[in-house]
Amino acid sequence: MEVRRIFVDVLKMKNGMVLVTGPNCKYILAVLRETAGDRIDVIDGKGYLYRCTIHTVKGKEIYLHVMDVVHHPDEQRTKVTLLVSPIKGPRMDWLIEKATELGADRILPTIFKRTVVKFHDEESDRCERWKRIMVEASRQSGRFSVPELCPPTPLRGITPYIEAAGSRWLLYEREKSTTIKYLVGQQKNGEVCVAIGPEGGIEEAEAQWFTENGFIACTLGENILRSETTPLVVLSIIFYEFNMR
Repeated sequence: MEVRRIFVDVLKMKNGMVLVTGPNCKYILAVLRETAGDRIDVIDGKGYLYRCTIHTVKGKEIYLHVMDVVHHPDEQRTKVTLLVSPIKGPRMDWLIEKATELGADRILPTIFKRTVVKFHDEESDRCERWKRIMVEASRQSGRFSVPELCPPTPLRGITPYIEAAGSRWLLYEREKSTTIKYLVGQQKNGEVCVAIGPEGGIEEAEAQWFTENGFIACTLGENILRSETTPLVVLSIIFYEFNMR
């Protein structure tokens, strides 16, 4: 039988057991219909998996007995920051979900000059929805960690989020010679930042800013791909080349 998983931001311990409350408690009892003695795994989003059994259920609290702790040693794999211009409607939700499944470690919604989606302080619900999508996609795909979701940031404010990225690639519609295949072939270890602009394209001044900040412009070929397709093609290539070895 498949062992179900839940994600927690902070692992709560009480009386030597893992304490589960709130939405996770409701999910275990009402959705999964688990009871005392059933197996459940808890992932803390930091690479640790706690193999547990349900010990007792007390009202809106579940106490889990920890049988074993597993640390997923993923430090050697290529970590990817996805820098992407937000897309209108449910297509962005779909992109967030699939990028999570394909192993993105950080997703950075970036505001370009031609970005159509506008963000306001009162629209924080959108980012909260994206976080929930990430958690569910991580659980469904068996990840040991949940990607970091950065706040929507203007292009020239992204540098604090990409400082660790030794390799920086820009998918640019005007680039004709340097291919993603070439850049992947040159990549050894370390973190990669992949930048994809808005549907209306990247302005020349923005492309120049990328160049000045260490990005190498590249192309996926002659086909014109939608904004939500390009990131997933690149992530699939990285996943195959570096994580399936």
